[in-house]
Amino acid sequence: MAFWRGGSLFSSAASTTSSSNDNFGQETIERLSDRLQSAVRSDDRRDAVRGLKALSKKCKLEVGTQSMTLLANILQGDRSDLDLIQLALETLANVVTYEQANLPHDITVQFTELYIKNKGNVHATLELIEENDFNVRRSAIRFLTALLTNCTKELQEIILESGPMGVSKLVDLLQDEREVIRNDAILLLQILTRSNANIQKIVAFENGFERLFEILVSEGGSDGVVTVEDCLSVLLNLLKNNPSNQSYFREGSYIRRLVDFFELGSIGEKRWSAQKVTNVHLLLQIIRTLVSPTNSNQNIVACQRTISQCGLLHRLCVMLTLTTIPADVLAETINTIGDVVRGHSENQQFLGSVMNTTGEAQQPVLFNLLYTMVAGEKQPFPLRISILYCLQCYLYKNESGKSFIVQTLLPQTENAASQYTLGHLLIIGYLSKDIVASWCSGIALARLIADSQQFKEAILKVVLAVDQAQTGAKTLMEISIDLLQNSSSSFHTRVAVLVFLCTWLSNCSLAVQIFLSTPNSISYLISQICAQLIADDRENLIQSLCSFALGLCLLFNNNQIPSYTTESLERLINKRVGIELFQEKLEILSKSEFYAKALQKPQLKLSKSADMILDYEFARLYKTLEGSIGRMLNSQNMNSTEKTLGDPLANNLYDQQTSTMMAHYNDLIRQQDQQLNTYKQQEKQFLQETDMHKKKINELEQKLQEIKDQYSLLKISTKQGPDAHNELRTICEQQRAELEYLRNIFNQQQHSSMLHHVENGVEQLHLNNNENHSIQNDGRIQVGERAALTARITELQERLNAFDERYAAQNDEIARLQLENGVLQEKLTNEKRKVAIFEGLDSQMQGLIDEKSRIDNEYQKLNTIYQQTLTEQNDLLALCSTYEDQLTTCRNLIQSAGLTVPNFLLELDDNE
Repeated sequence: MAFWRGGSLFSSAASTTSSSNDNFGQETIERLSDRLQSAVRSDDRRDAVRGLKALSKKCKLEVGTQSMTLLANILQGDRSDLDLIQLALETLANVVTYEQANLPHDITVQFTELYIKNKGNVHATLELIEENDFNVRRSAIRFLTALLTNCTKELQEIILESGPMGVSKLVDLLQDEREVIRNDAILLLQILTRSNANIQKIVAFENGFERLFEILVSEGGSDGVVTVEDCLSVLLNLLKNNPSNQSYFREGSYIRRLVDFFELGSIGEKRWSAQKVTNVHLLLQIIRTLVSPTNSNQNIVACQRTISQCGLLHRLCVMLTLTTIPADVLAETINTIGDVVRGHSENQQFLGSVMNTTGEAQQPVLFNLLYTMVAGEKQPFPLRISILYCLQCYLYKNESGKSFIVQTLLPQTENAASQYTLGHLLIIGYLSKDIVASWCSGIALARLIADSQQFKEAILKVVLAVDQAQTGAKTLMEISIDLLQNSSSSFHTRVAVLVFLCTWLSNCSLAVQIFLSTPNSISYLISQICAQLIADDRENLIQSLCSFALGLCLLFNNNQIPSYTTESLERLINKRVGIELFQEKLEILSKSEFYAKALQKPQLKLSKSADMILDYEFARLYKTLEGSIGRMLNSQNMNSTEKTLGDPLANNLYDQQTSTMMAHYNDLIRQQDQQLNTYKQQEKQFLQETDMHKKKINELEQKLQEIKDQYSLLKISTKQGPDAHNELRTICEQQRAELEYLRNIFNQQQHSSMLHHVENGVEQLHLNNNENHSIQNDGRIQVGERAALTARITELQERLNAFDERYAAQNDEIARLQLENGVLQEKLTNEKRKVAIFEGLDSQMQGLIDEKSRIDNEYQKLNTIYQQTLTEQNDLLALCSTYEDQLTTCRNLIQSAGLTVPNFLLELDDNE
């Protein structure tokens, strides 16, 4: 008690309270604590705890410091006084619950850490939850919830150590007929299942999904009260980042049961309460969790197929046509539809075929959404961004959908040109002065042509009419460059145009050729790159994007523009910018927080227009090609240095092409070597992890076998005890064996006095044994000996009960180990799958090695042919020169002789 009353552990916080109130409260709490410790009568102990409870909110620090140990002892002590236990639980809950603004928040956390330091305290609280008394159970749940709130991870580990049955008891609370208990249990599970995969799996396998759905249905579904919100939060915790639970949820047909929560009669209501908005938001987040792009592809495809087959995708698409849906719910619905159709061809076709029949004329839902994104300046920003994400998901790996939109961009007939299409809307948004419309349209155009050289070359034919102040028409490439050079273009518009152009130029030599032939294109990029770095991060990003665009022109140049060949661009960069400065500007983007945020996951998470910089696909493109640009610049720089030091033949065009080809092959071989080394390292790492998991599984299996052996021994030992009532001789033999064991122990301790008592006990045992034989023969047993044997039987019965308890505890341990074994088996399966993947990669690496060998052989052959051709060419030139001299001599002799010179000799003069 001296330690607790000293308050040294929390001395820093004690100074915050006033001295007078502190002295009065501390004295009162000290007297109540002394009374609680020394009182014998139950009424006195209850009164003391009741007084501490009354002061526990205002004097949290003092009560916790002086009486926490006493209150914890009450929970582990006698369970007969339920009123006292209830008061102790409520007092402890007040101590660990943060309410006072004049105390630091970490005080409650420190009290919680102090309480759970003794794991027996937590186990005692879990046992009290099993009490049927309403007040005790409710107080225990609330106290455990407060502990979990302060130290979530530590409490989760302690509860897991108690075995799966500990979590199972908490799940069983969901079936309590008393709604108050059930609702408090939901809040408890909401914290307990947060970010702990093992607990999530146990809750799911204990039929947690079914019980939560029963509560959801009984509470009215999406129209329900806050209890529905809590249940949906628990469901979301169970599914987030947990592949096994997602598979169990799908295989248990729970996705089909979600359809009932999106009934048209409920969703189509004109007025939505705030609670209903929250409930539907959580339902949509559950669906997005099942089909999140960060999940495994197998889980994503299976969930997407199930959502489509059960009609849930149709219900979500119908919500797009309703005008009564709140804007934030509509935005989340559009995001959800995007995740459901992303990369799934059947779902993408279904979304493209959905028509909006609520207006005067039927129009595709995609057209209405795109119109809202482009022309809806008054619409909420999250809604317009969600439409962009949905369009990205619709275009992802959707070649037919991309082709349809690209066709609408190409020149059409007069009748077709007069109708608005998806392509027209994208161009209108691209040219709009609204920064949200221009940025979203630029990103959408980039996704439209990404990963397809065919579409990149097709939109080179797009021609747009300019405004009345100008004459003629311009291509989309020319208009994009004009937007960059226009001083009135906003930062976000320039970013969108550069992202679109970089996507267009990547892996498309024809687009690079057209870009280089466009006036002022290269000069603009060079002027931006040459500008000095300033404090404005946004302009630095523009410079980095311009460097990336120029690097793509260098990387995918087909050398069809004489003034901008690969070498010319390299010399221009070296002269005007400098290789090192260019690479420094190029790397600015990779160091930006916008790049790091965009690269995390495909889903767009933009809260305001200032965040509109990059998207996931462009970040991936930049990450893939940035290194190639740097390597090519370094290679070109080395080649130019070698040429200046070489012989005069290096100026030959054929030699230049050969050097370029050699540099390309060297770069390709270097990249392949790096990939091979990376794959080998990854394969080695995964093999090591697989071996480690195998060893751990073997250790667990051995431990499980040992527990099974101990269990068998316990069963054998428990079968030998019950016959003691009828076979007195067997009891005596057991007594003699036990006393022999005691005598050996006491002999080792060398206590002569105790040895004397043990020997007397053995002699007495022999006498009793002989007497028992004689009693069995005569059939008479004295009353005193019968009482002694009965006492011994009772002792053995108690020991048997202890064995039963130990057997039950070992059963719990076996269940926990089986669960852990299942988790490890799942991990082992995943590792085997990874090993199979890397075996496939190994075959690909072997193919790359063969390809490298083939390229080396081809290079050697080409080099040999080149040397032979060069030698033959020199010999031929020498022969031609000799032949020409001989013909000249012959012509002179003929002329000196006065003879007629043949025509072919005269033609020789003409050629000269």
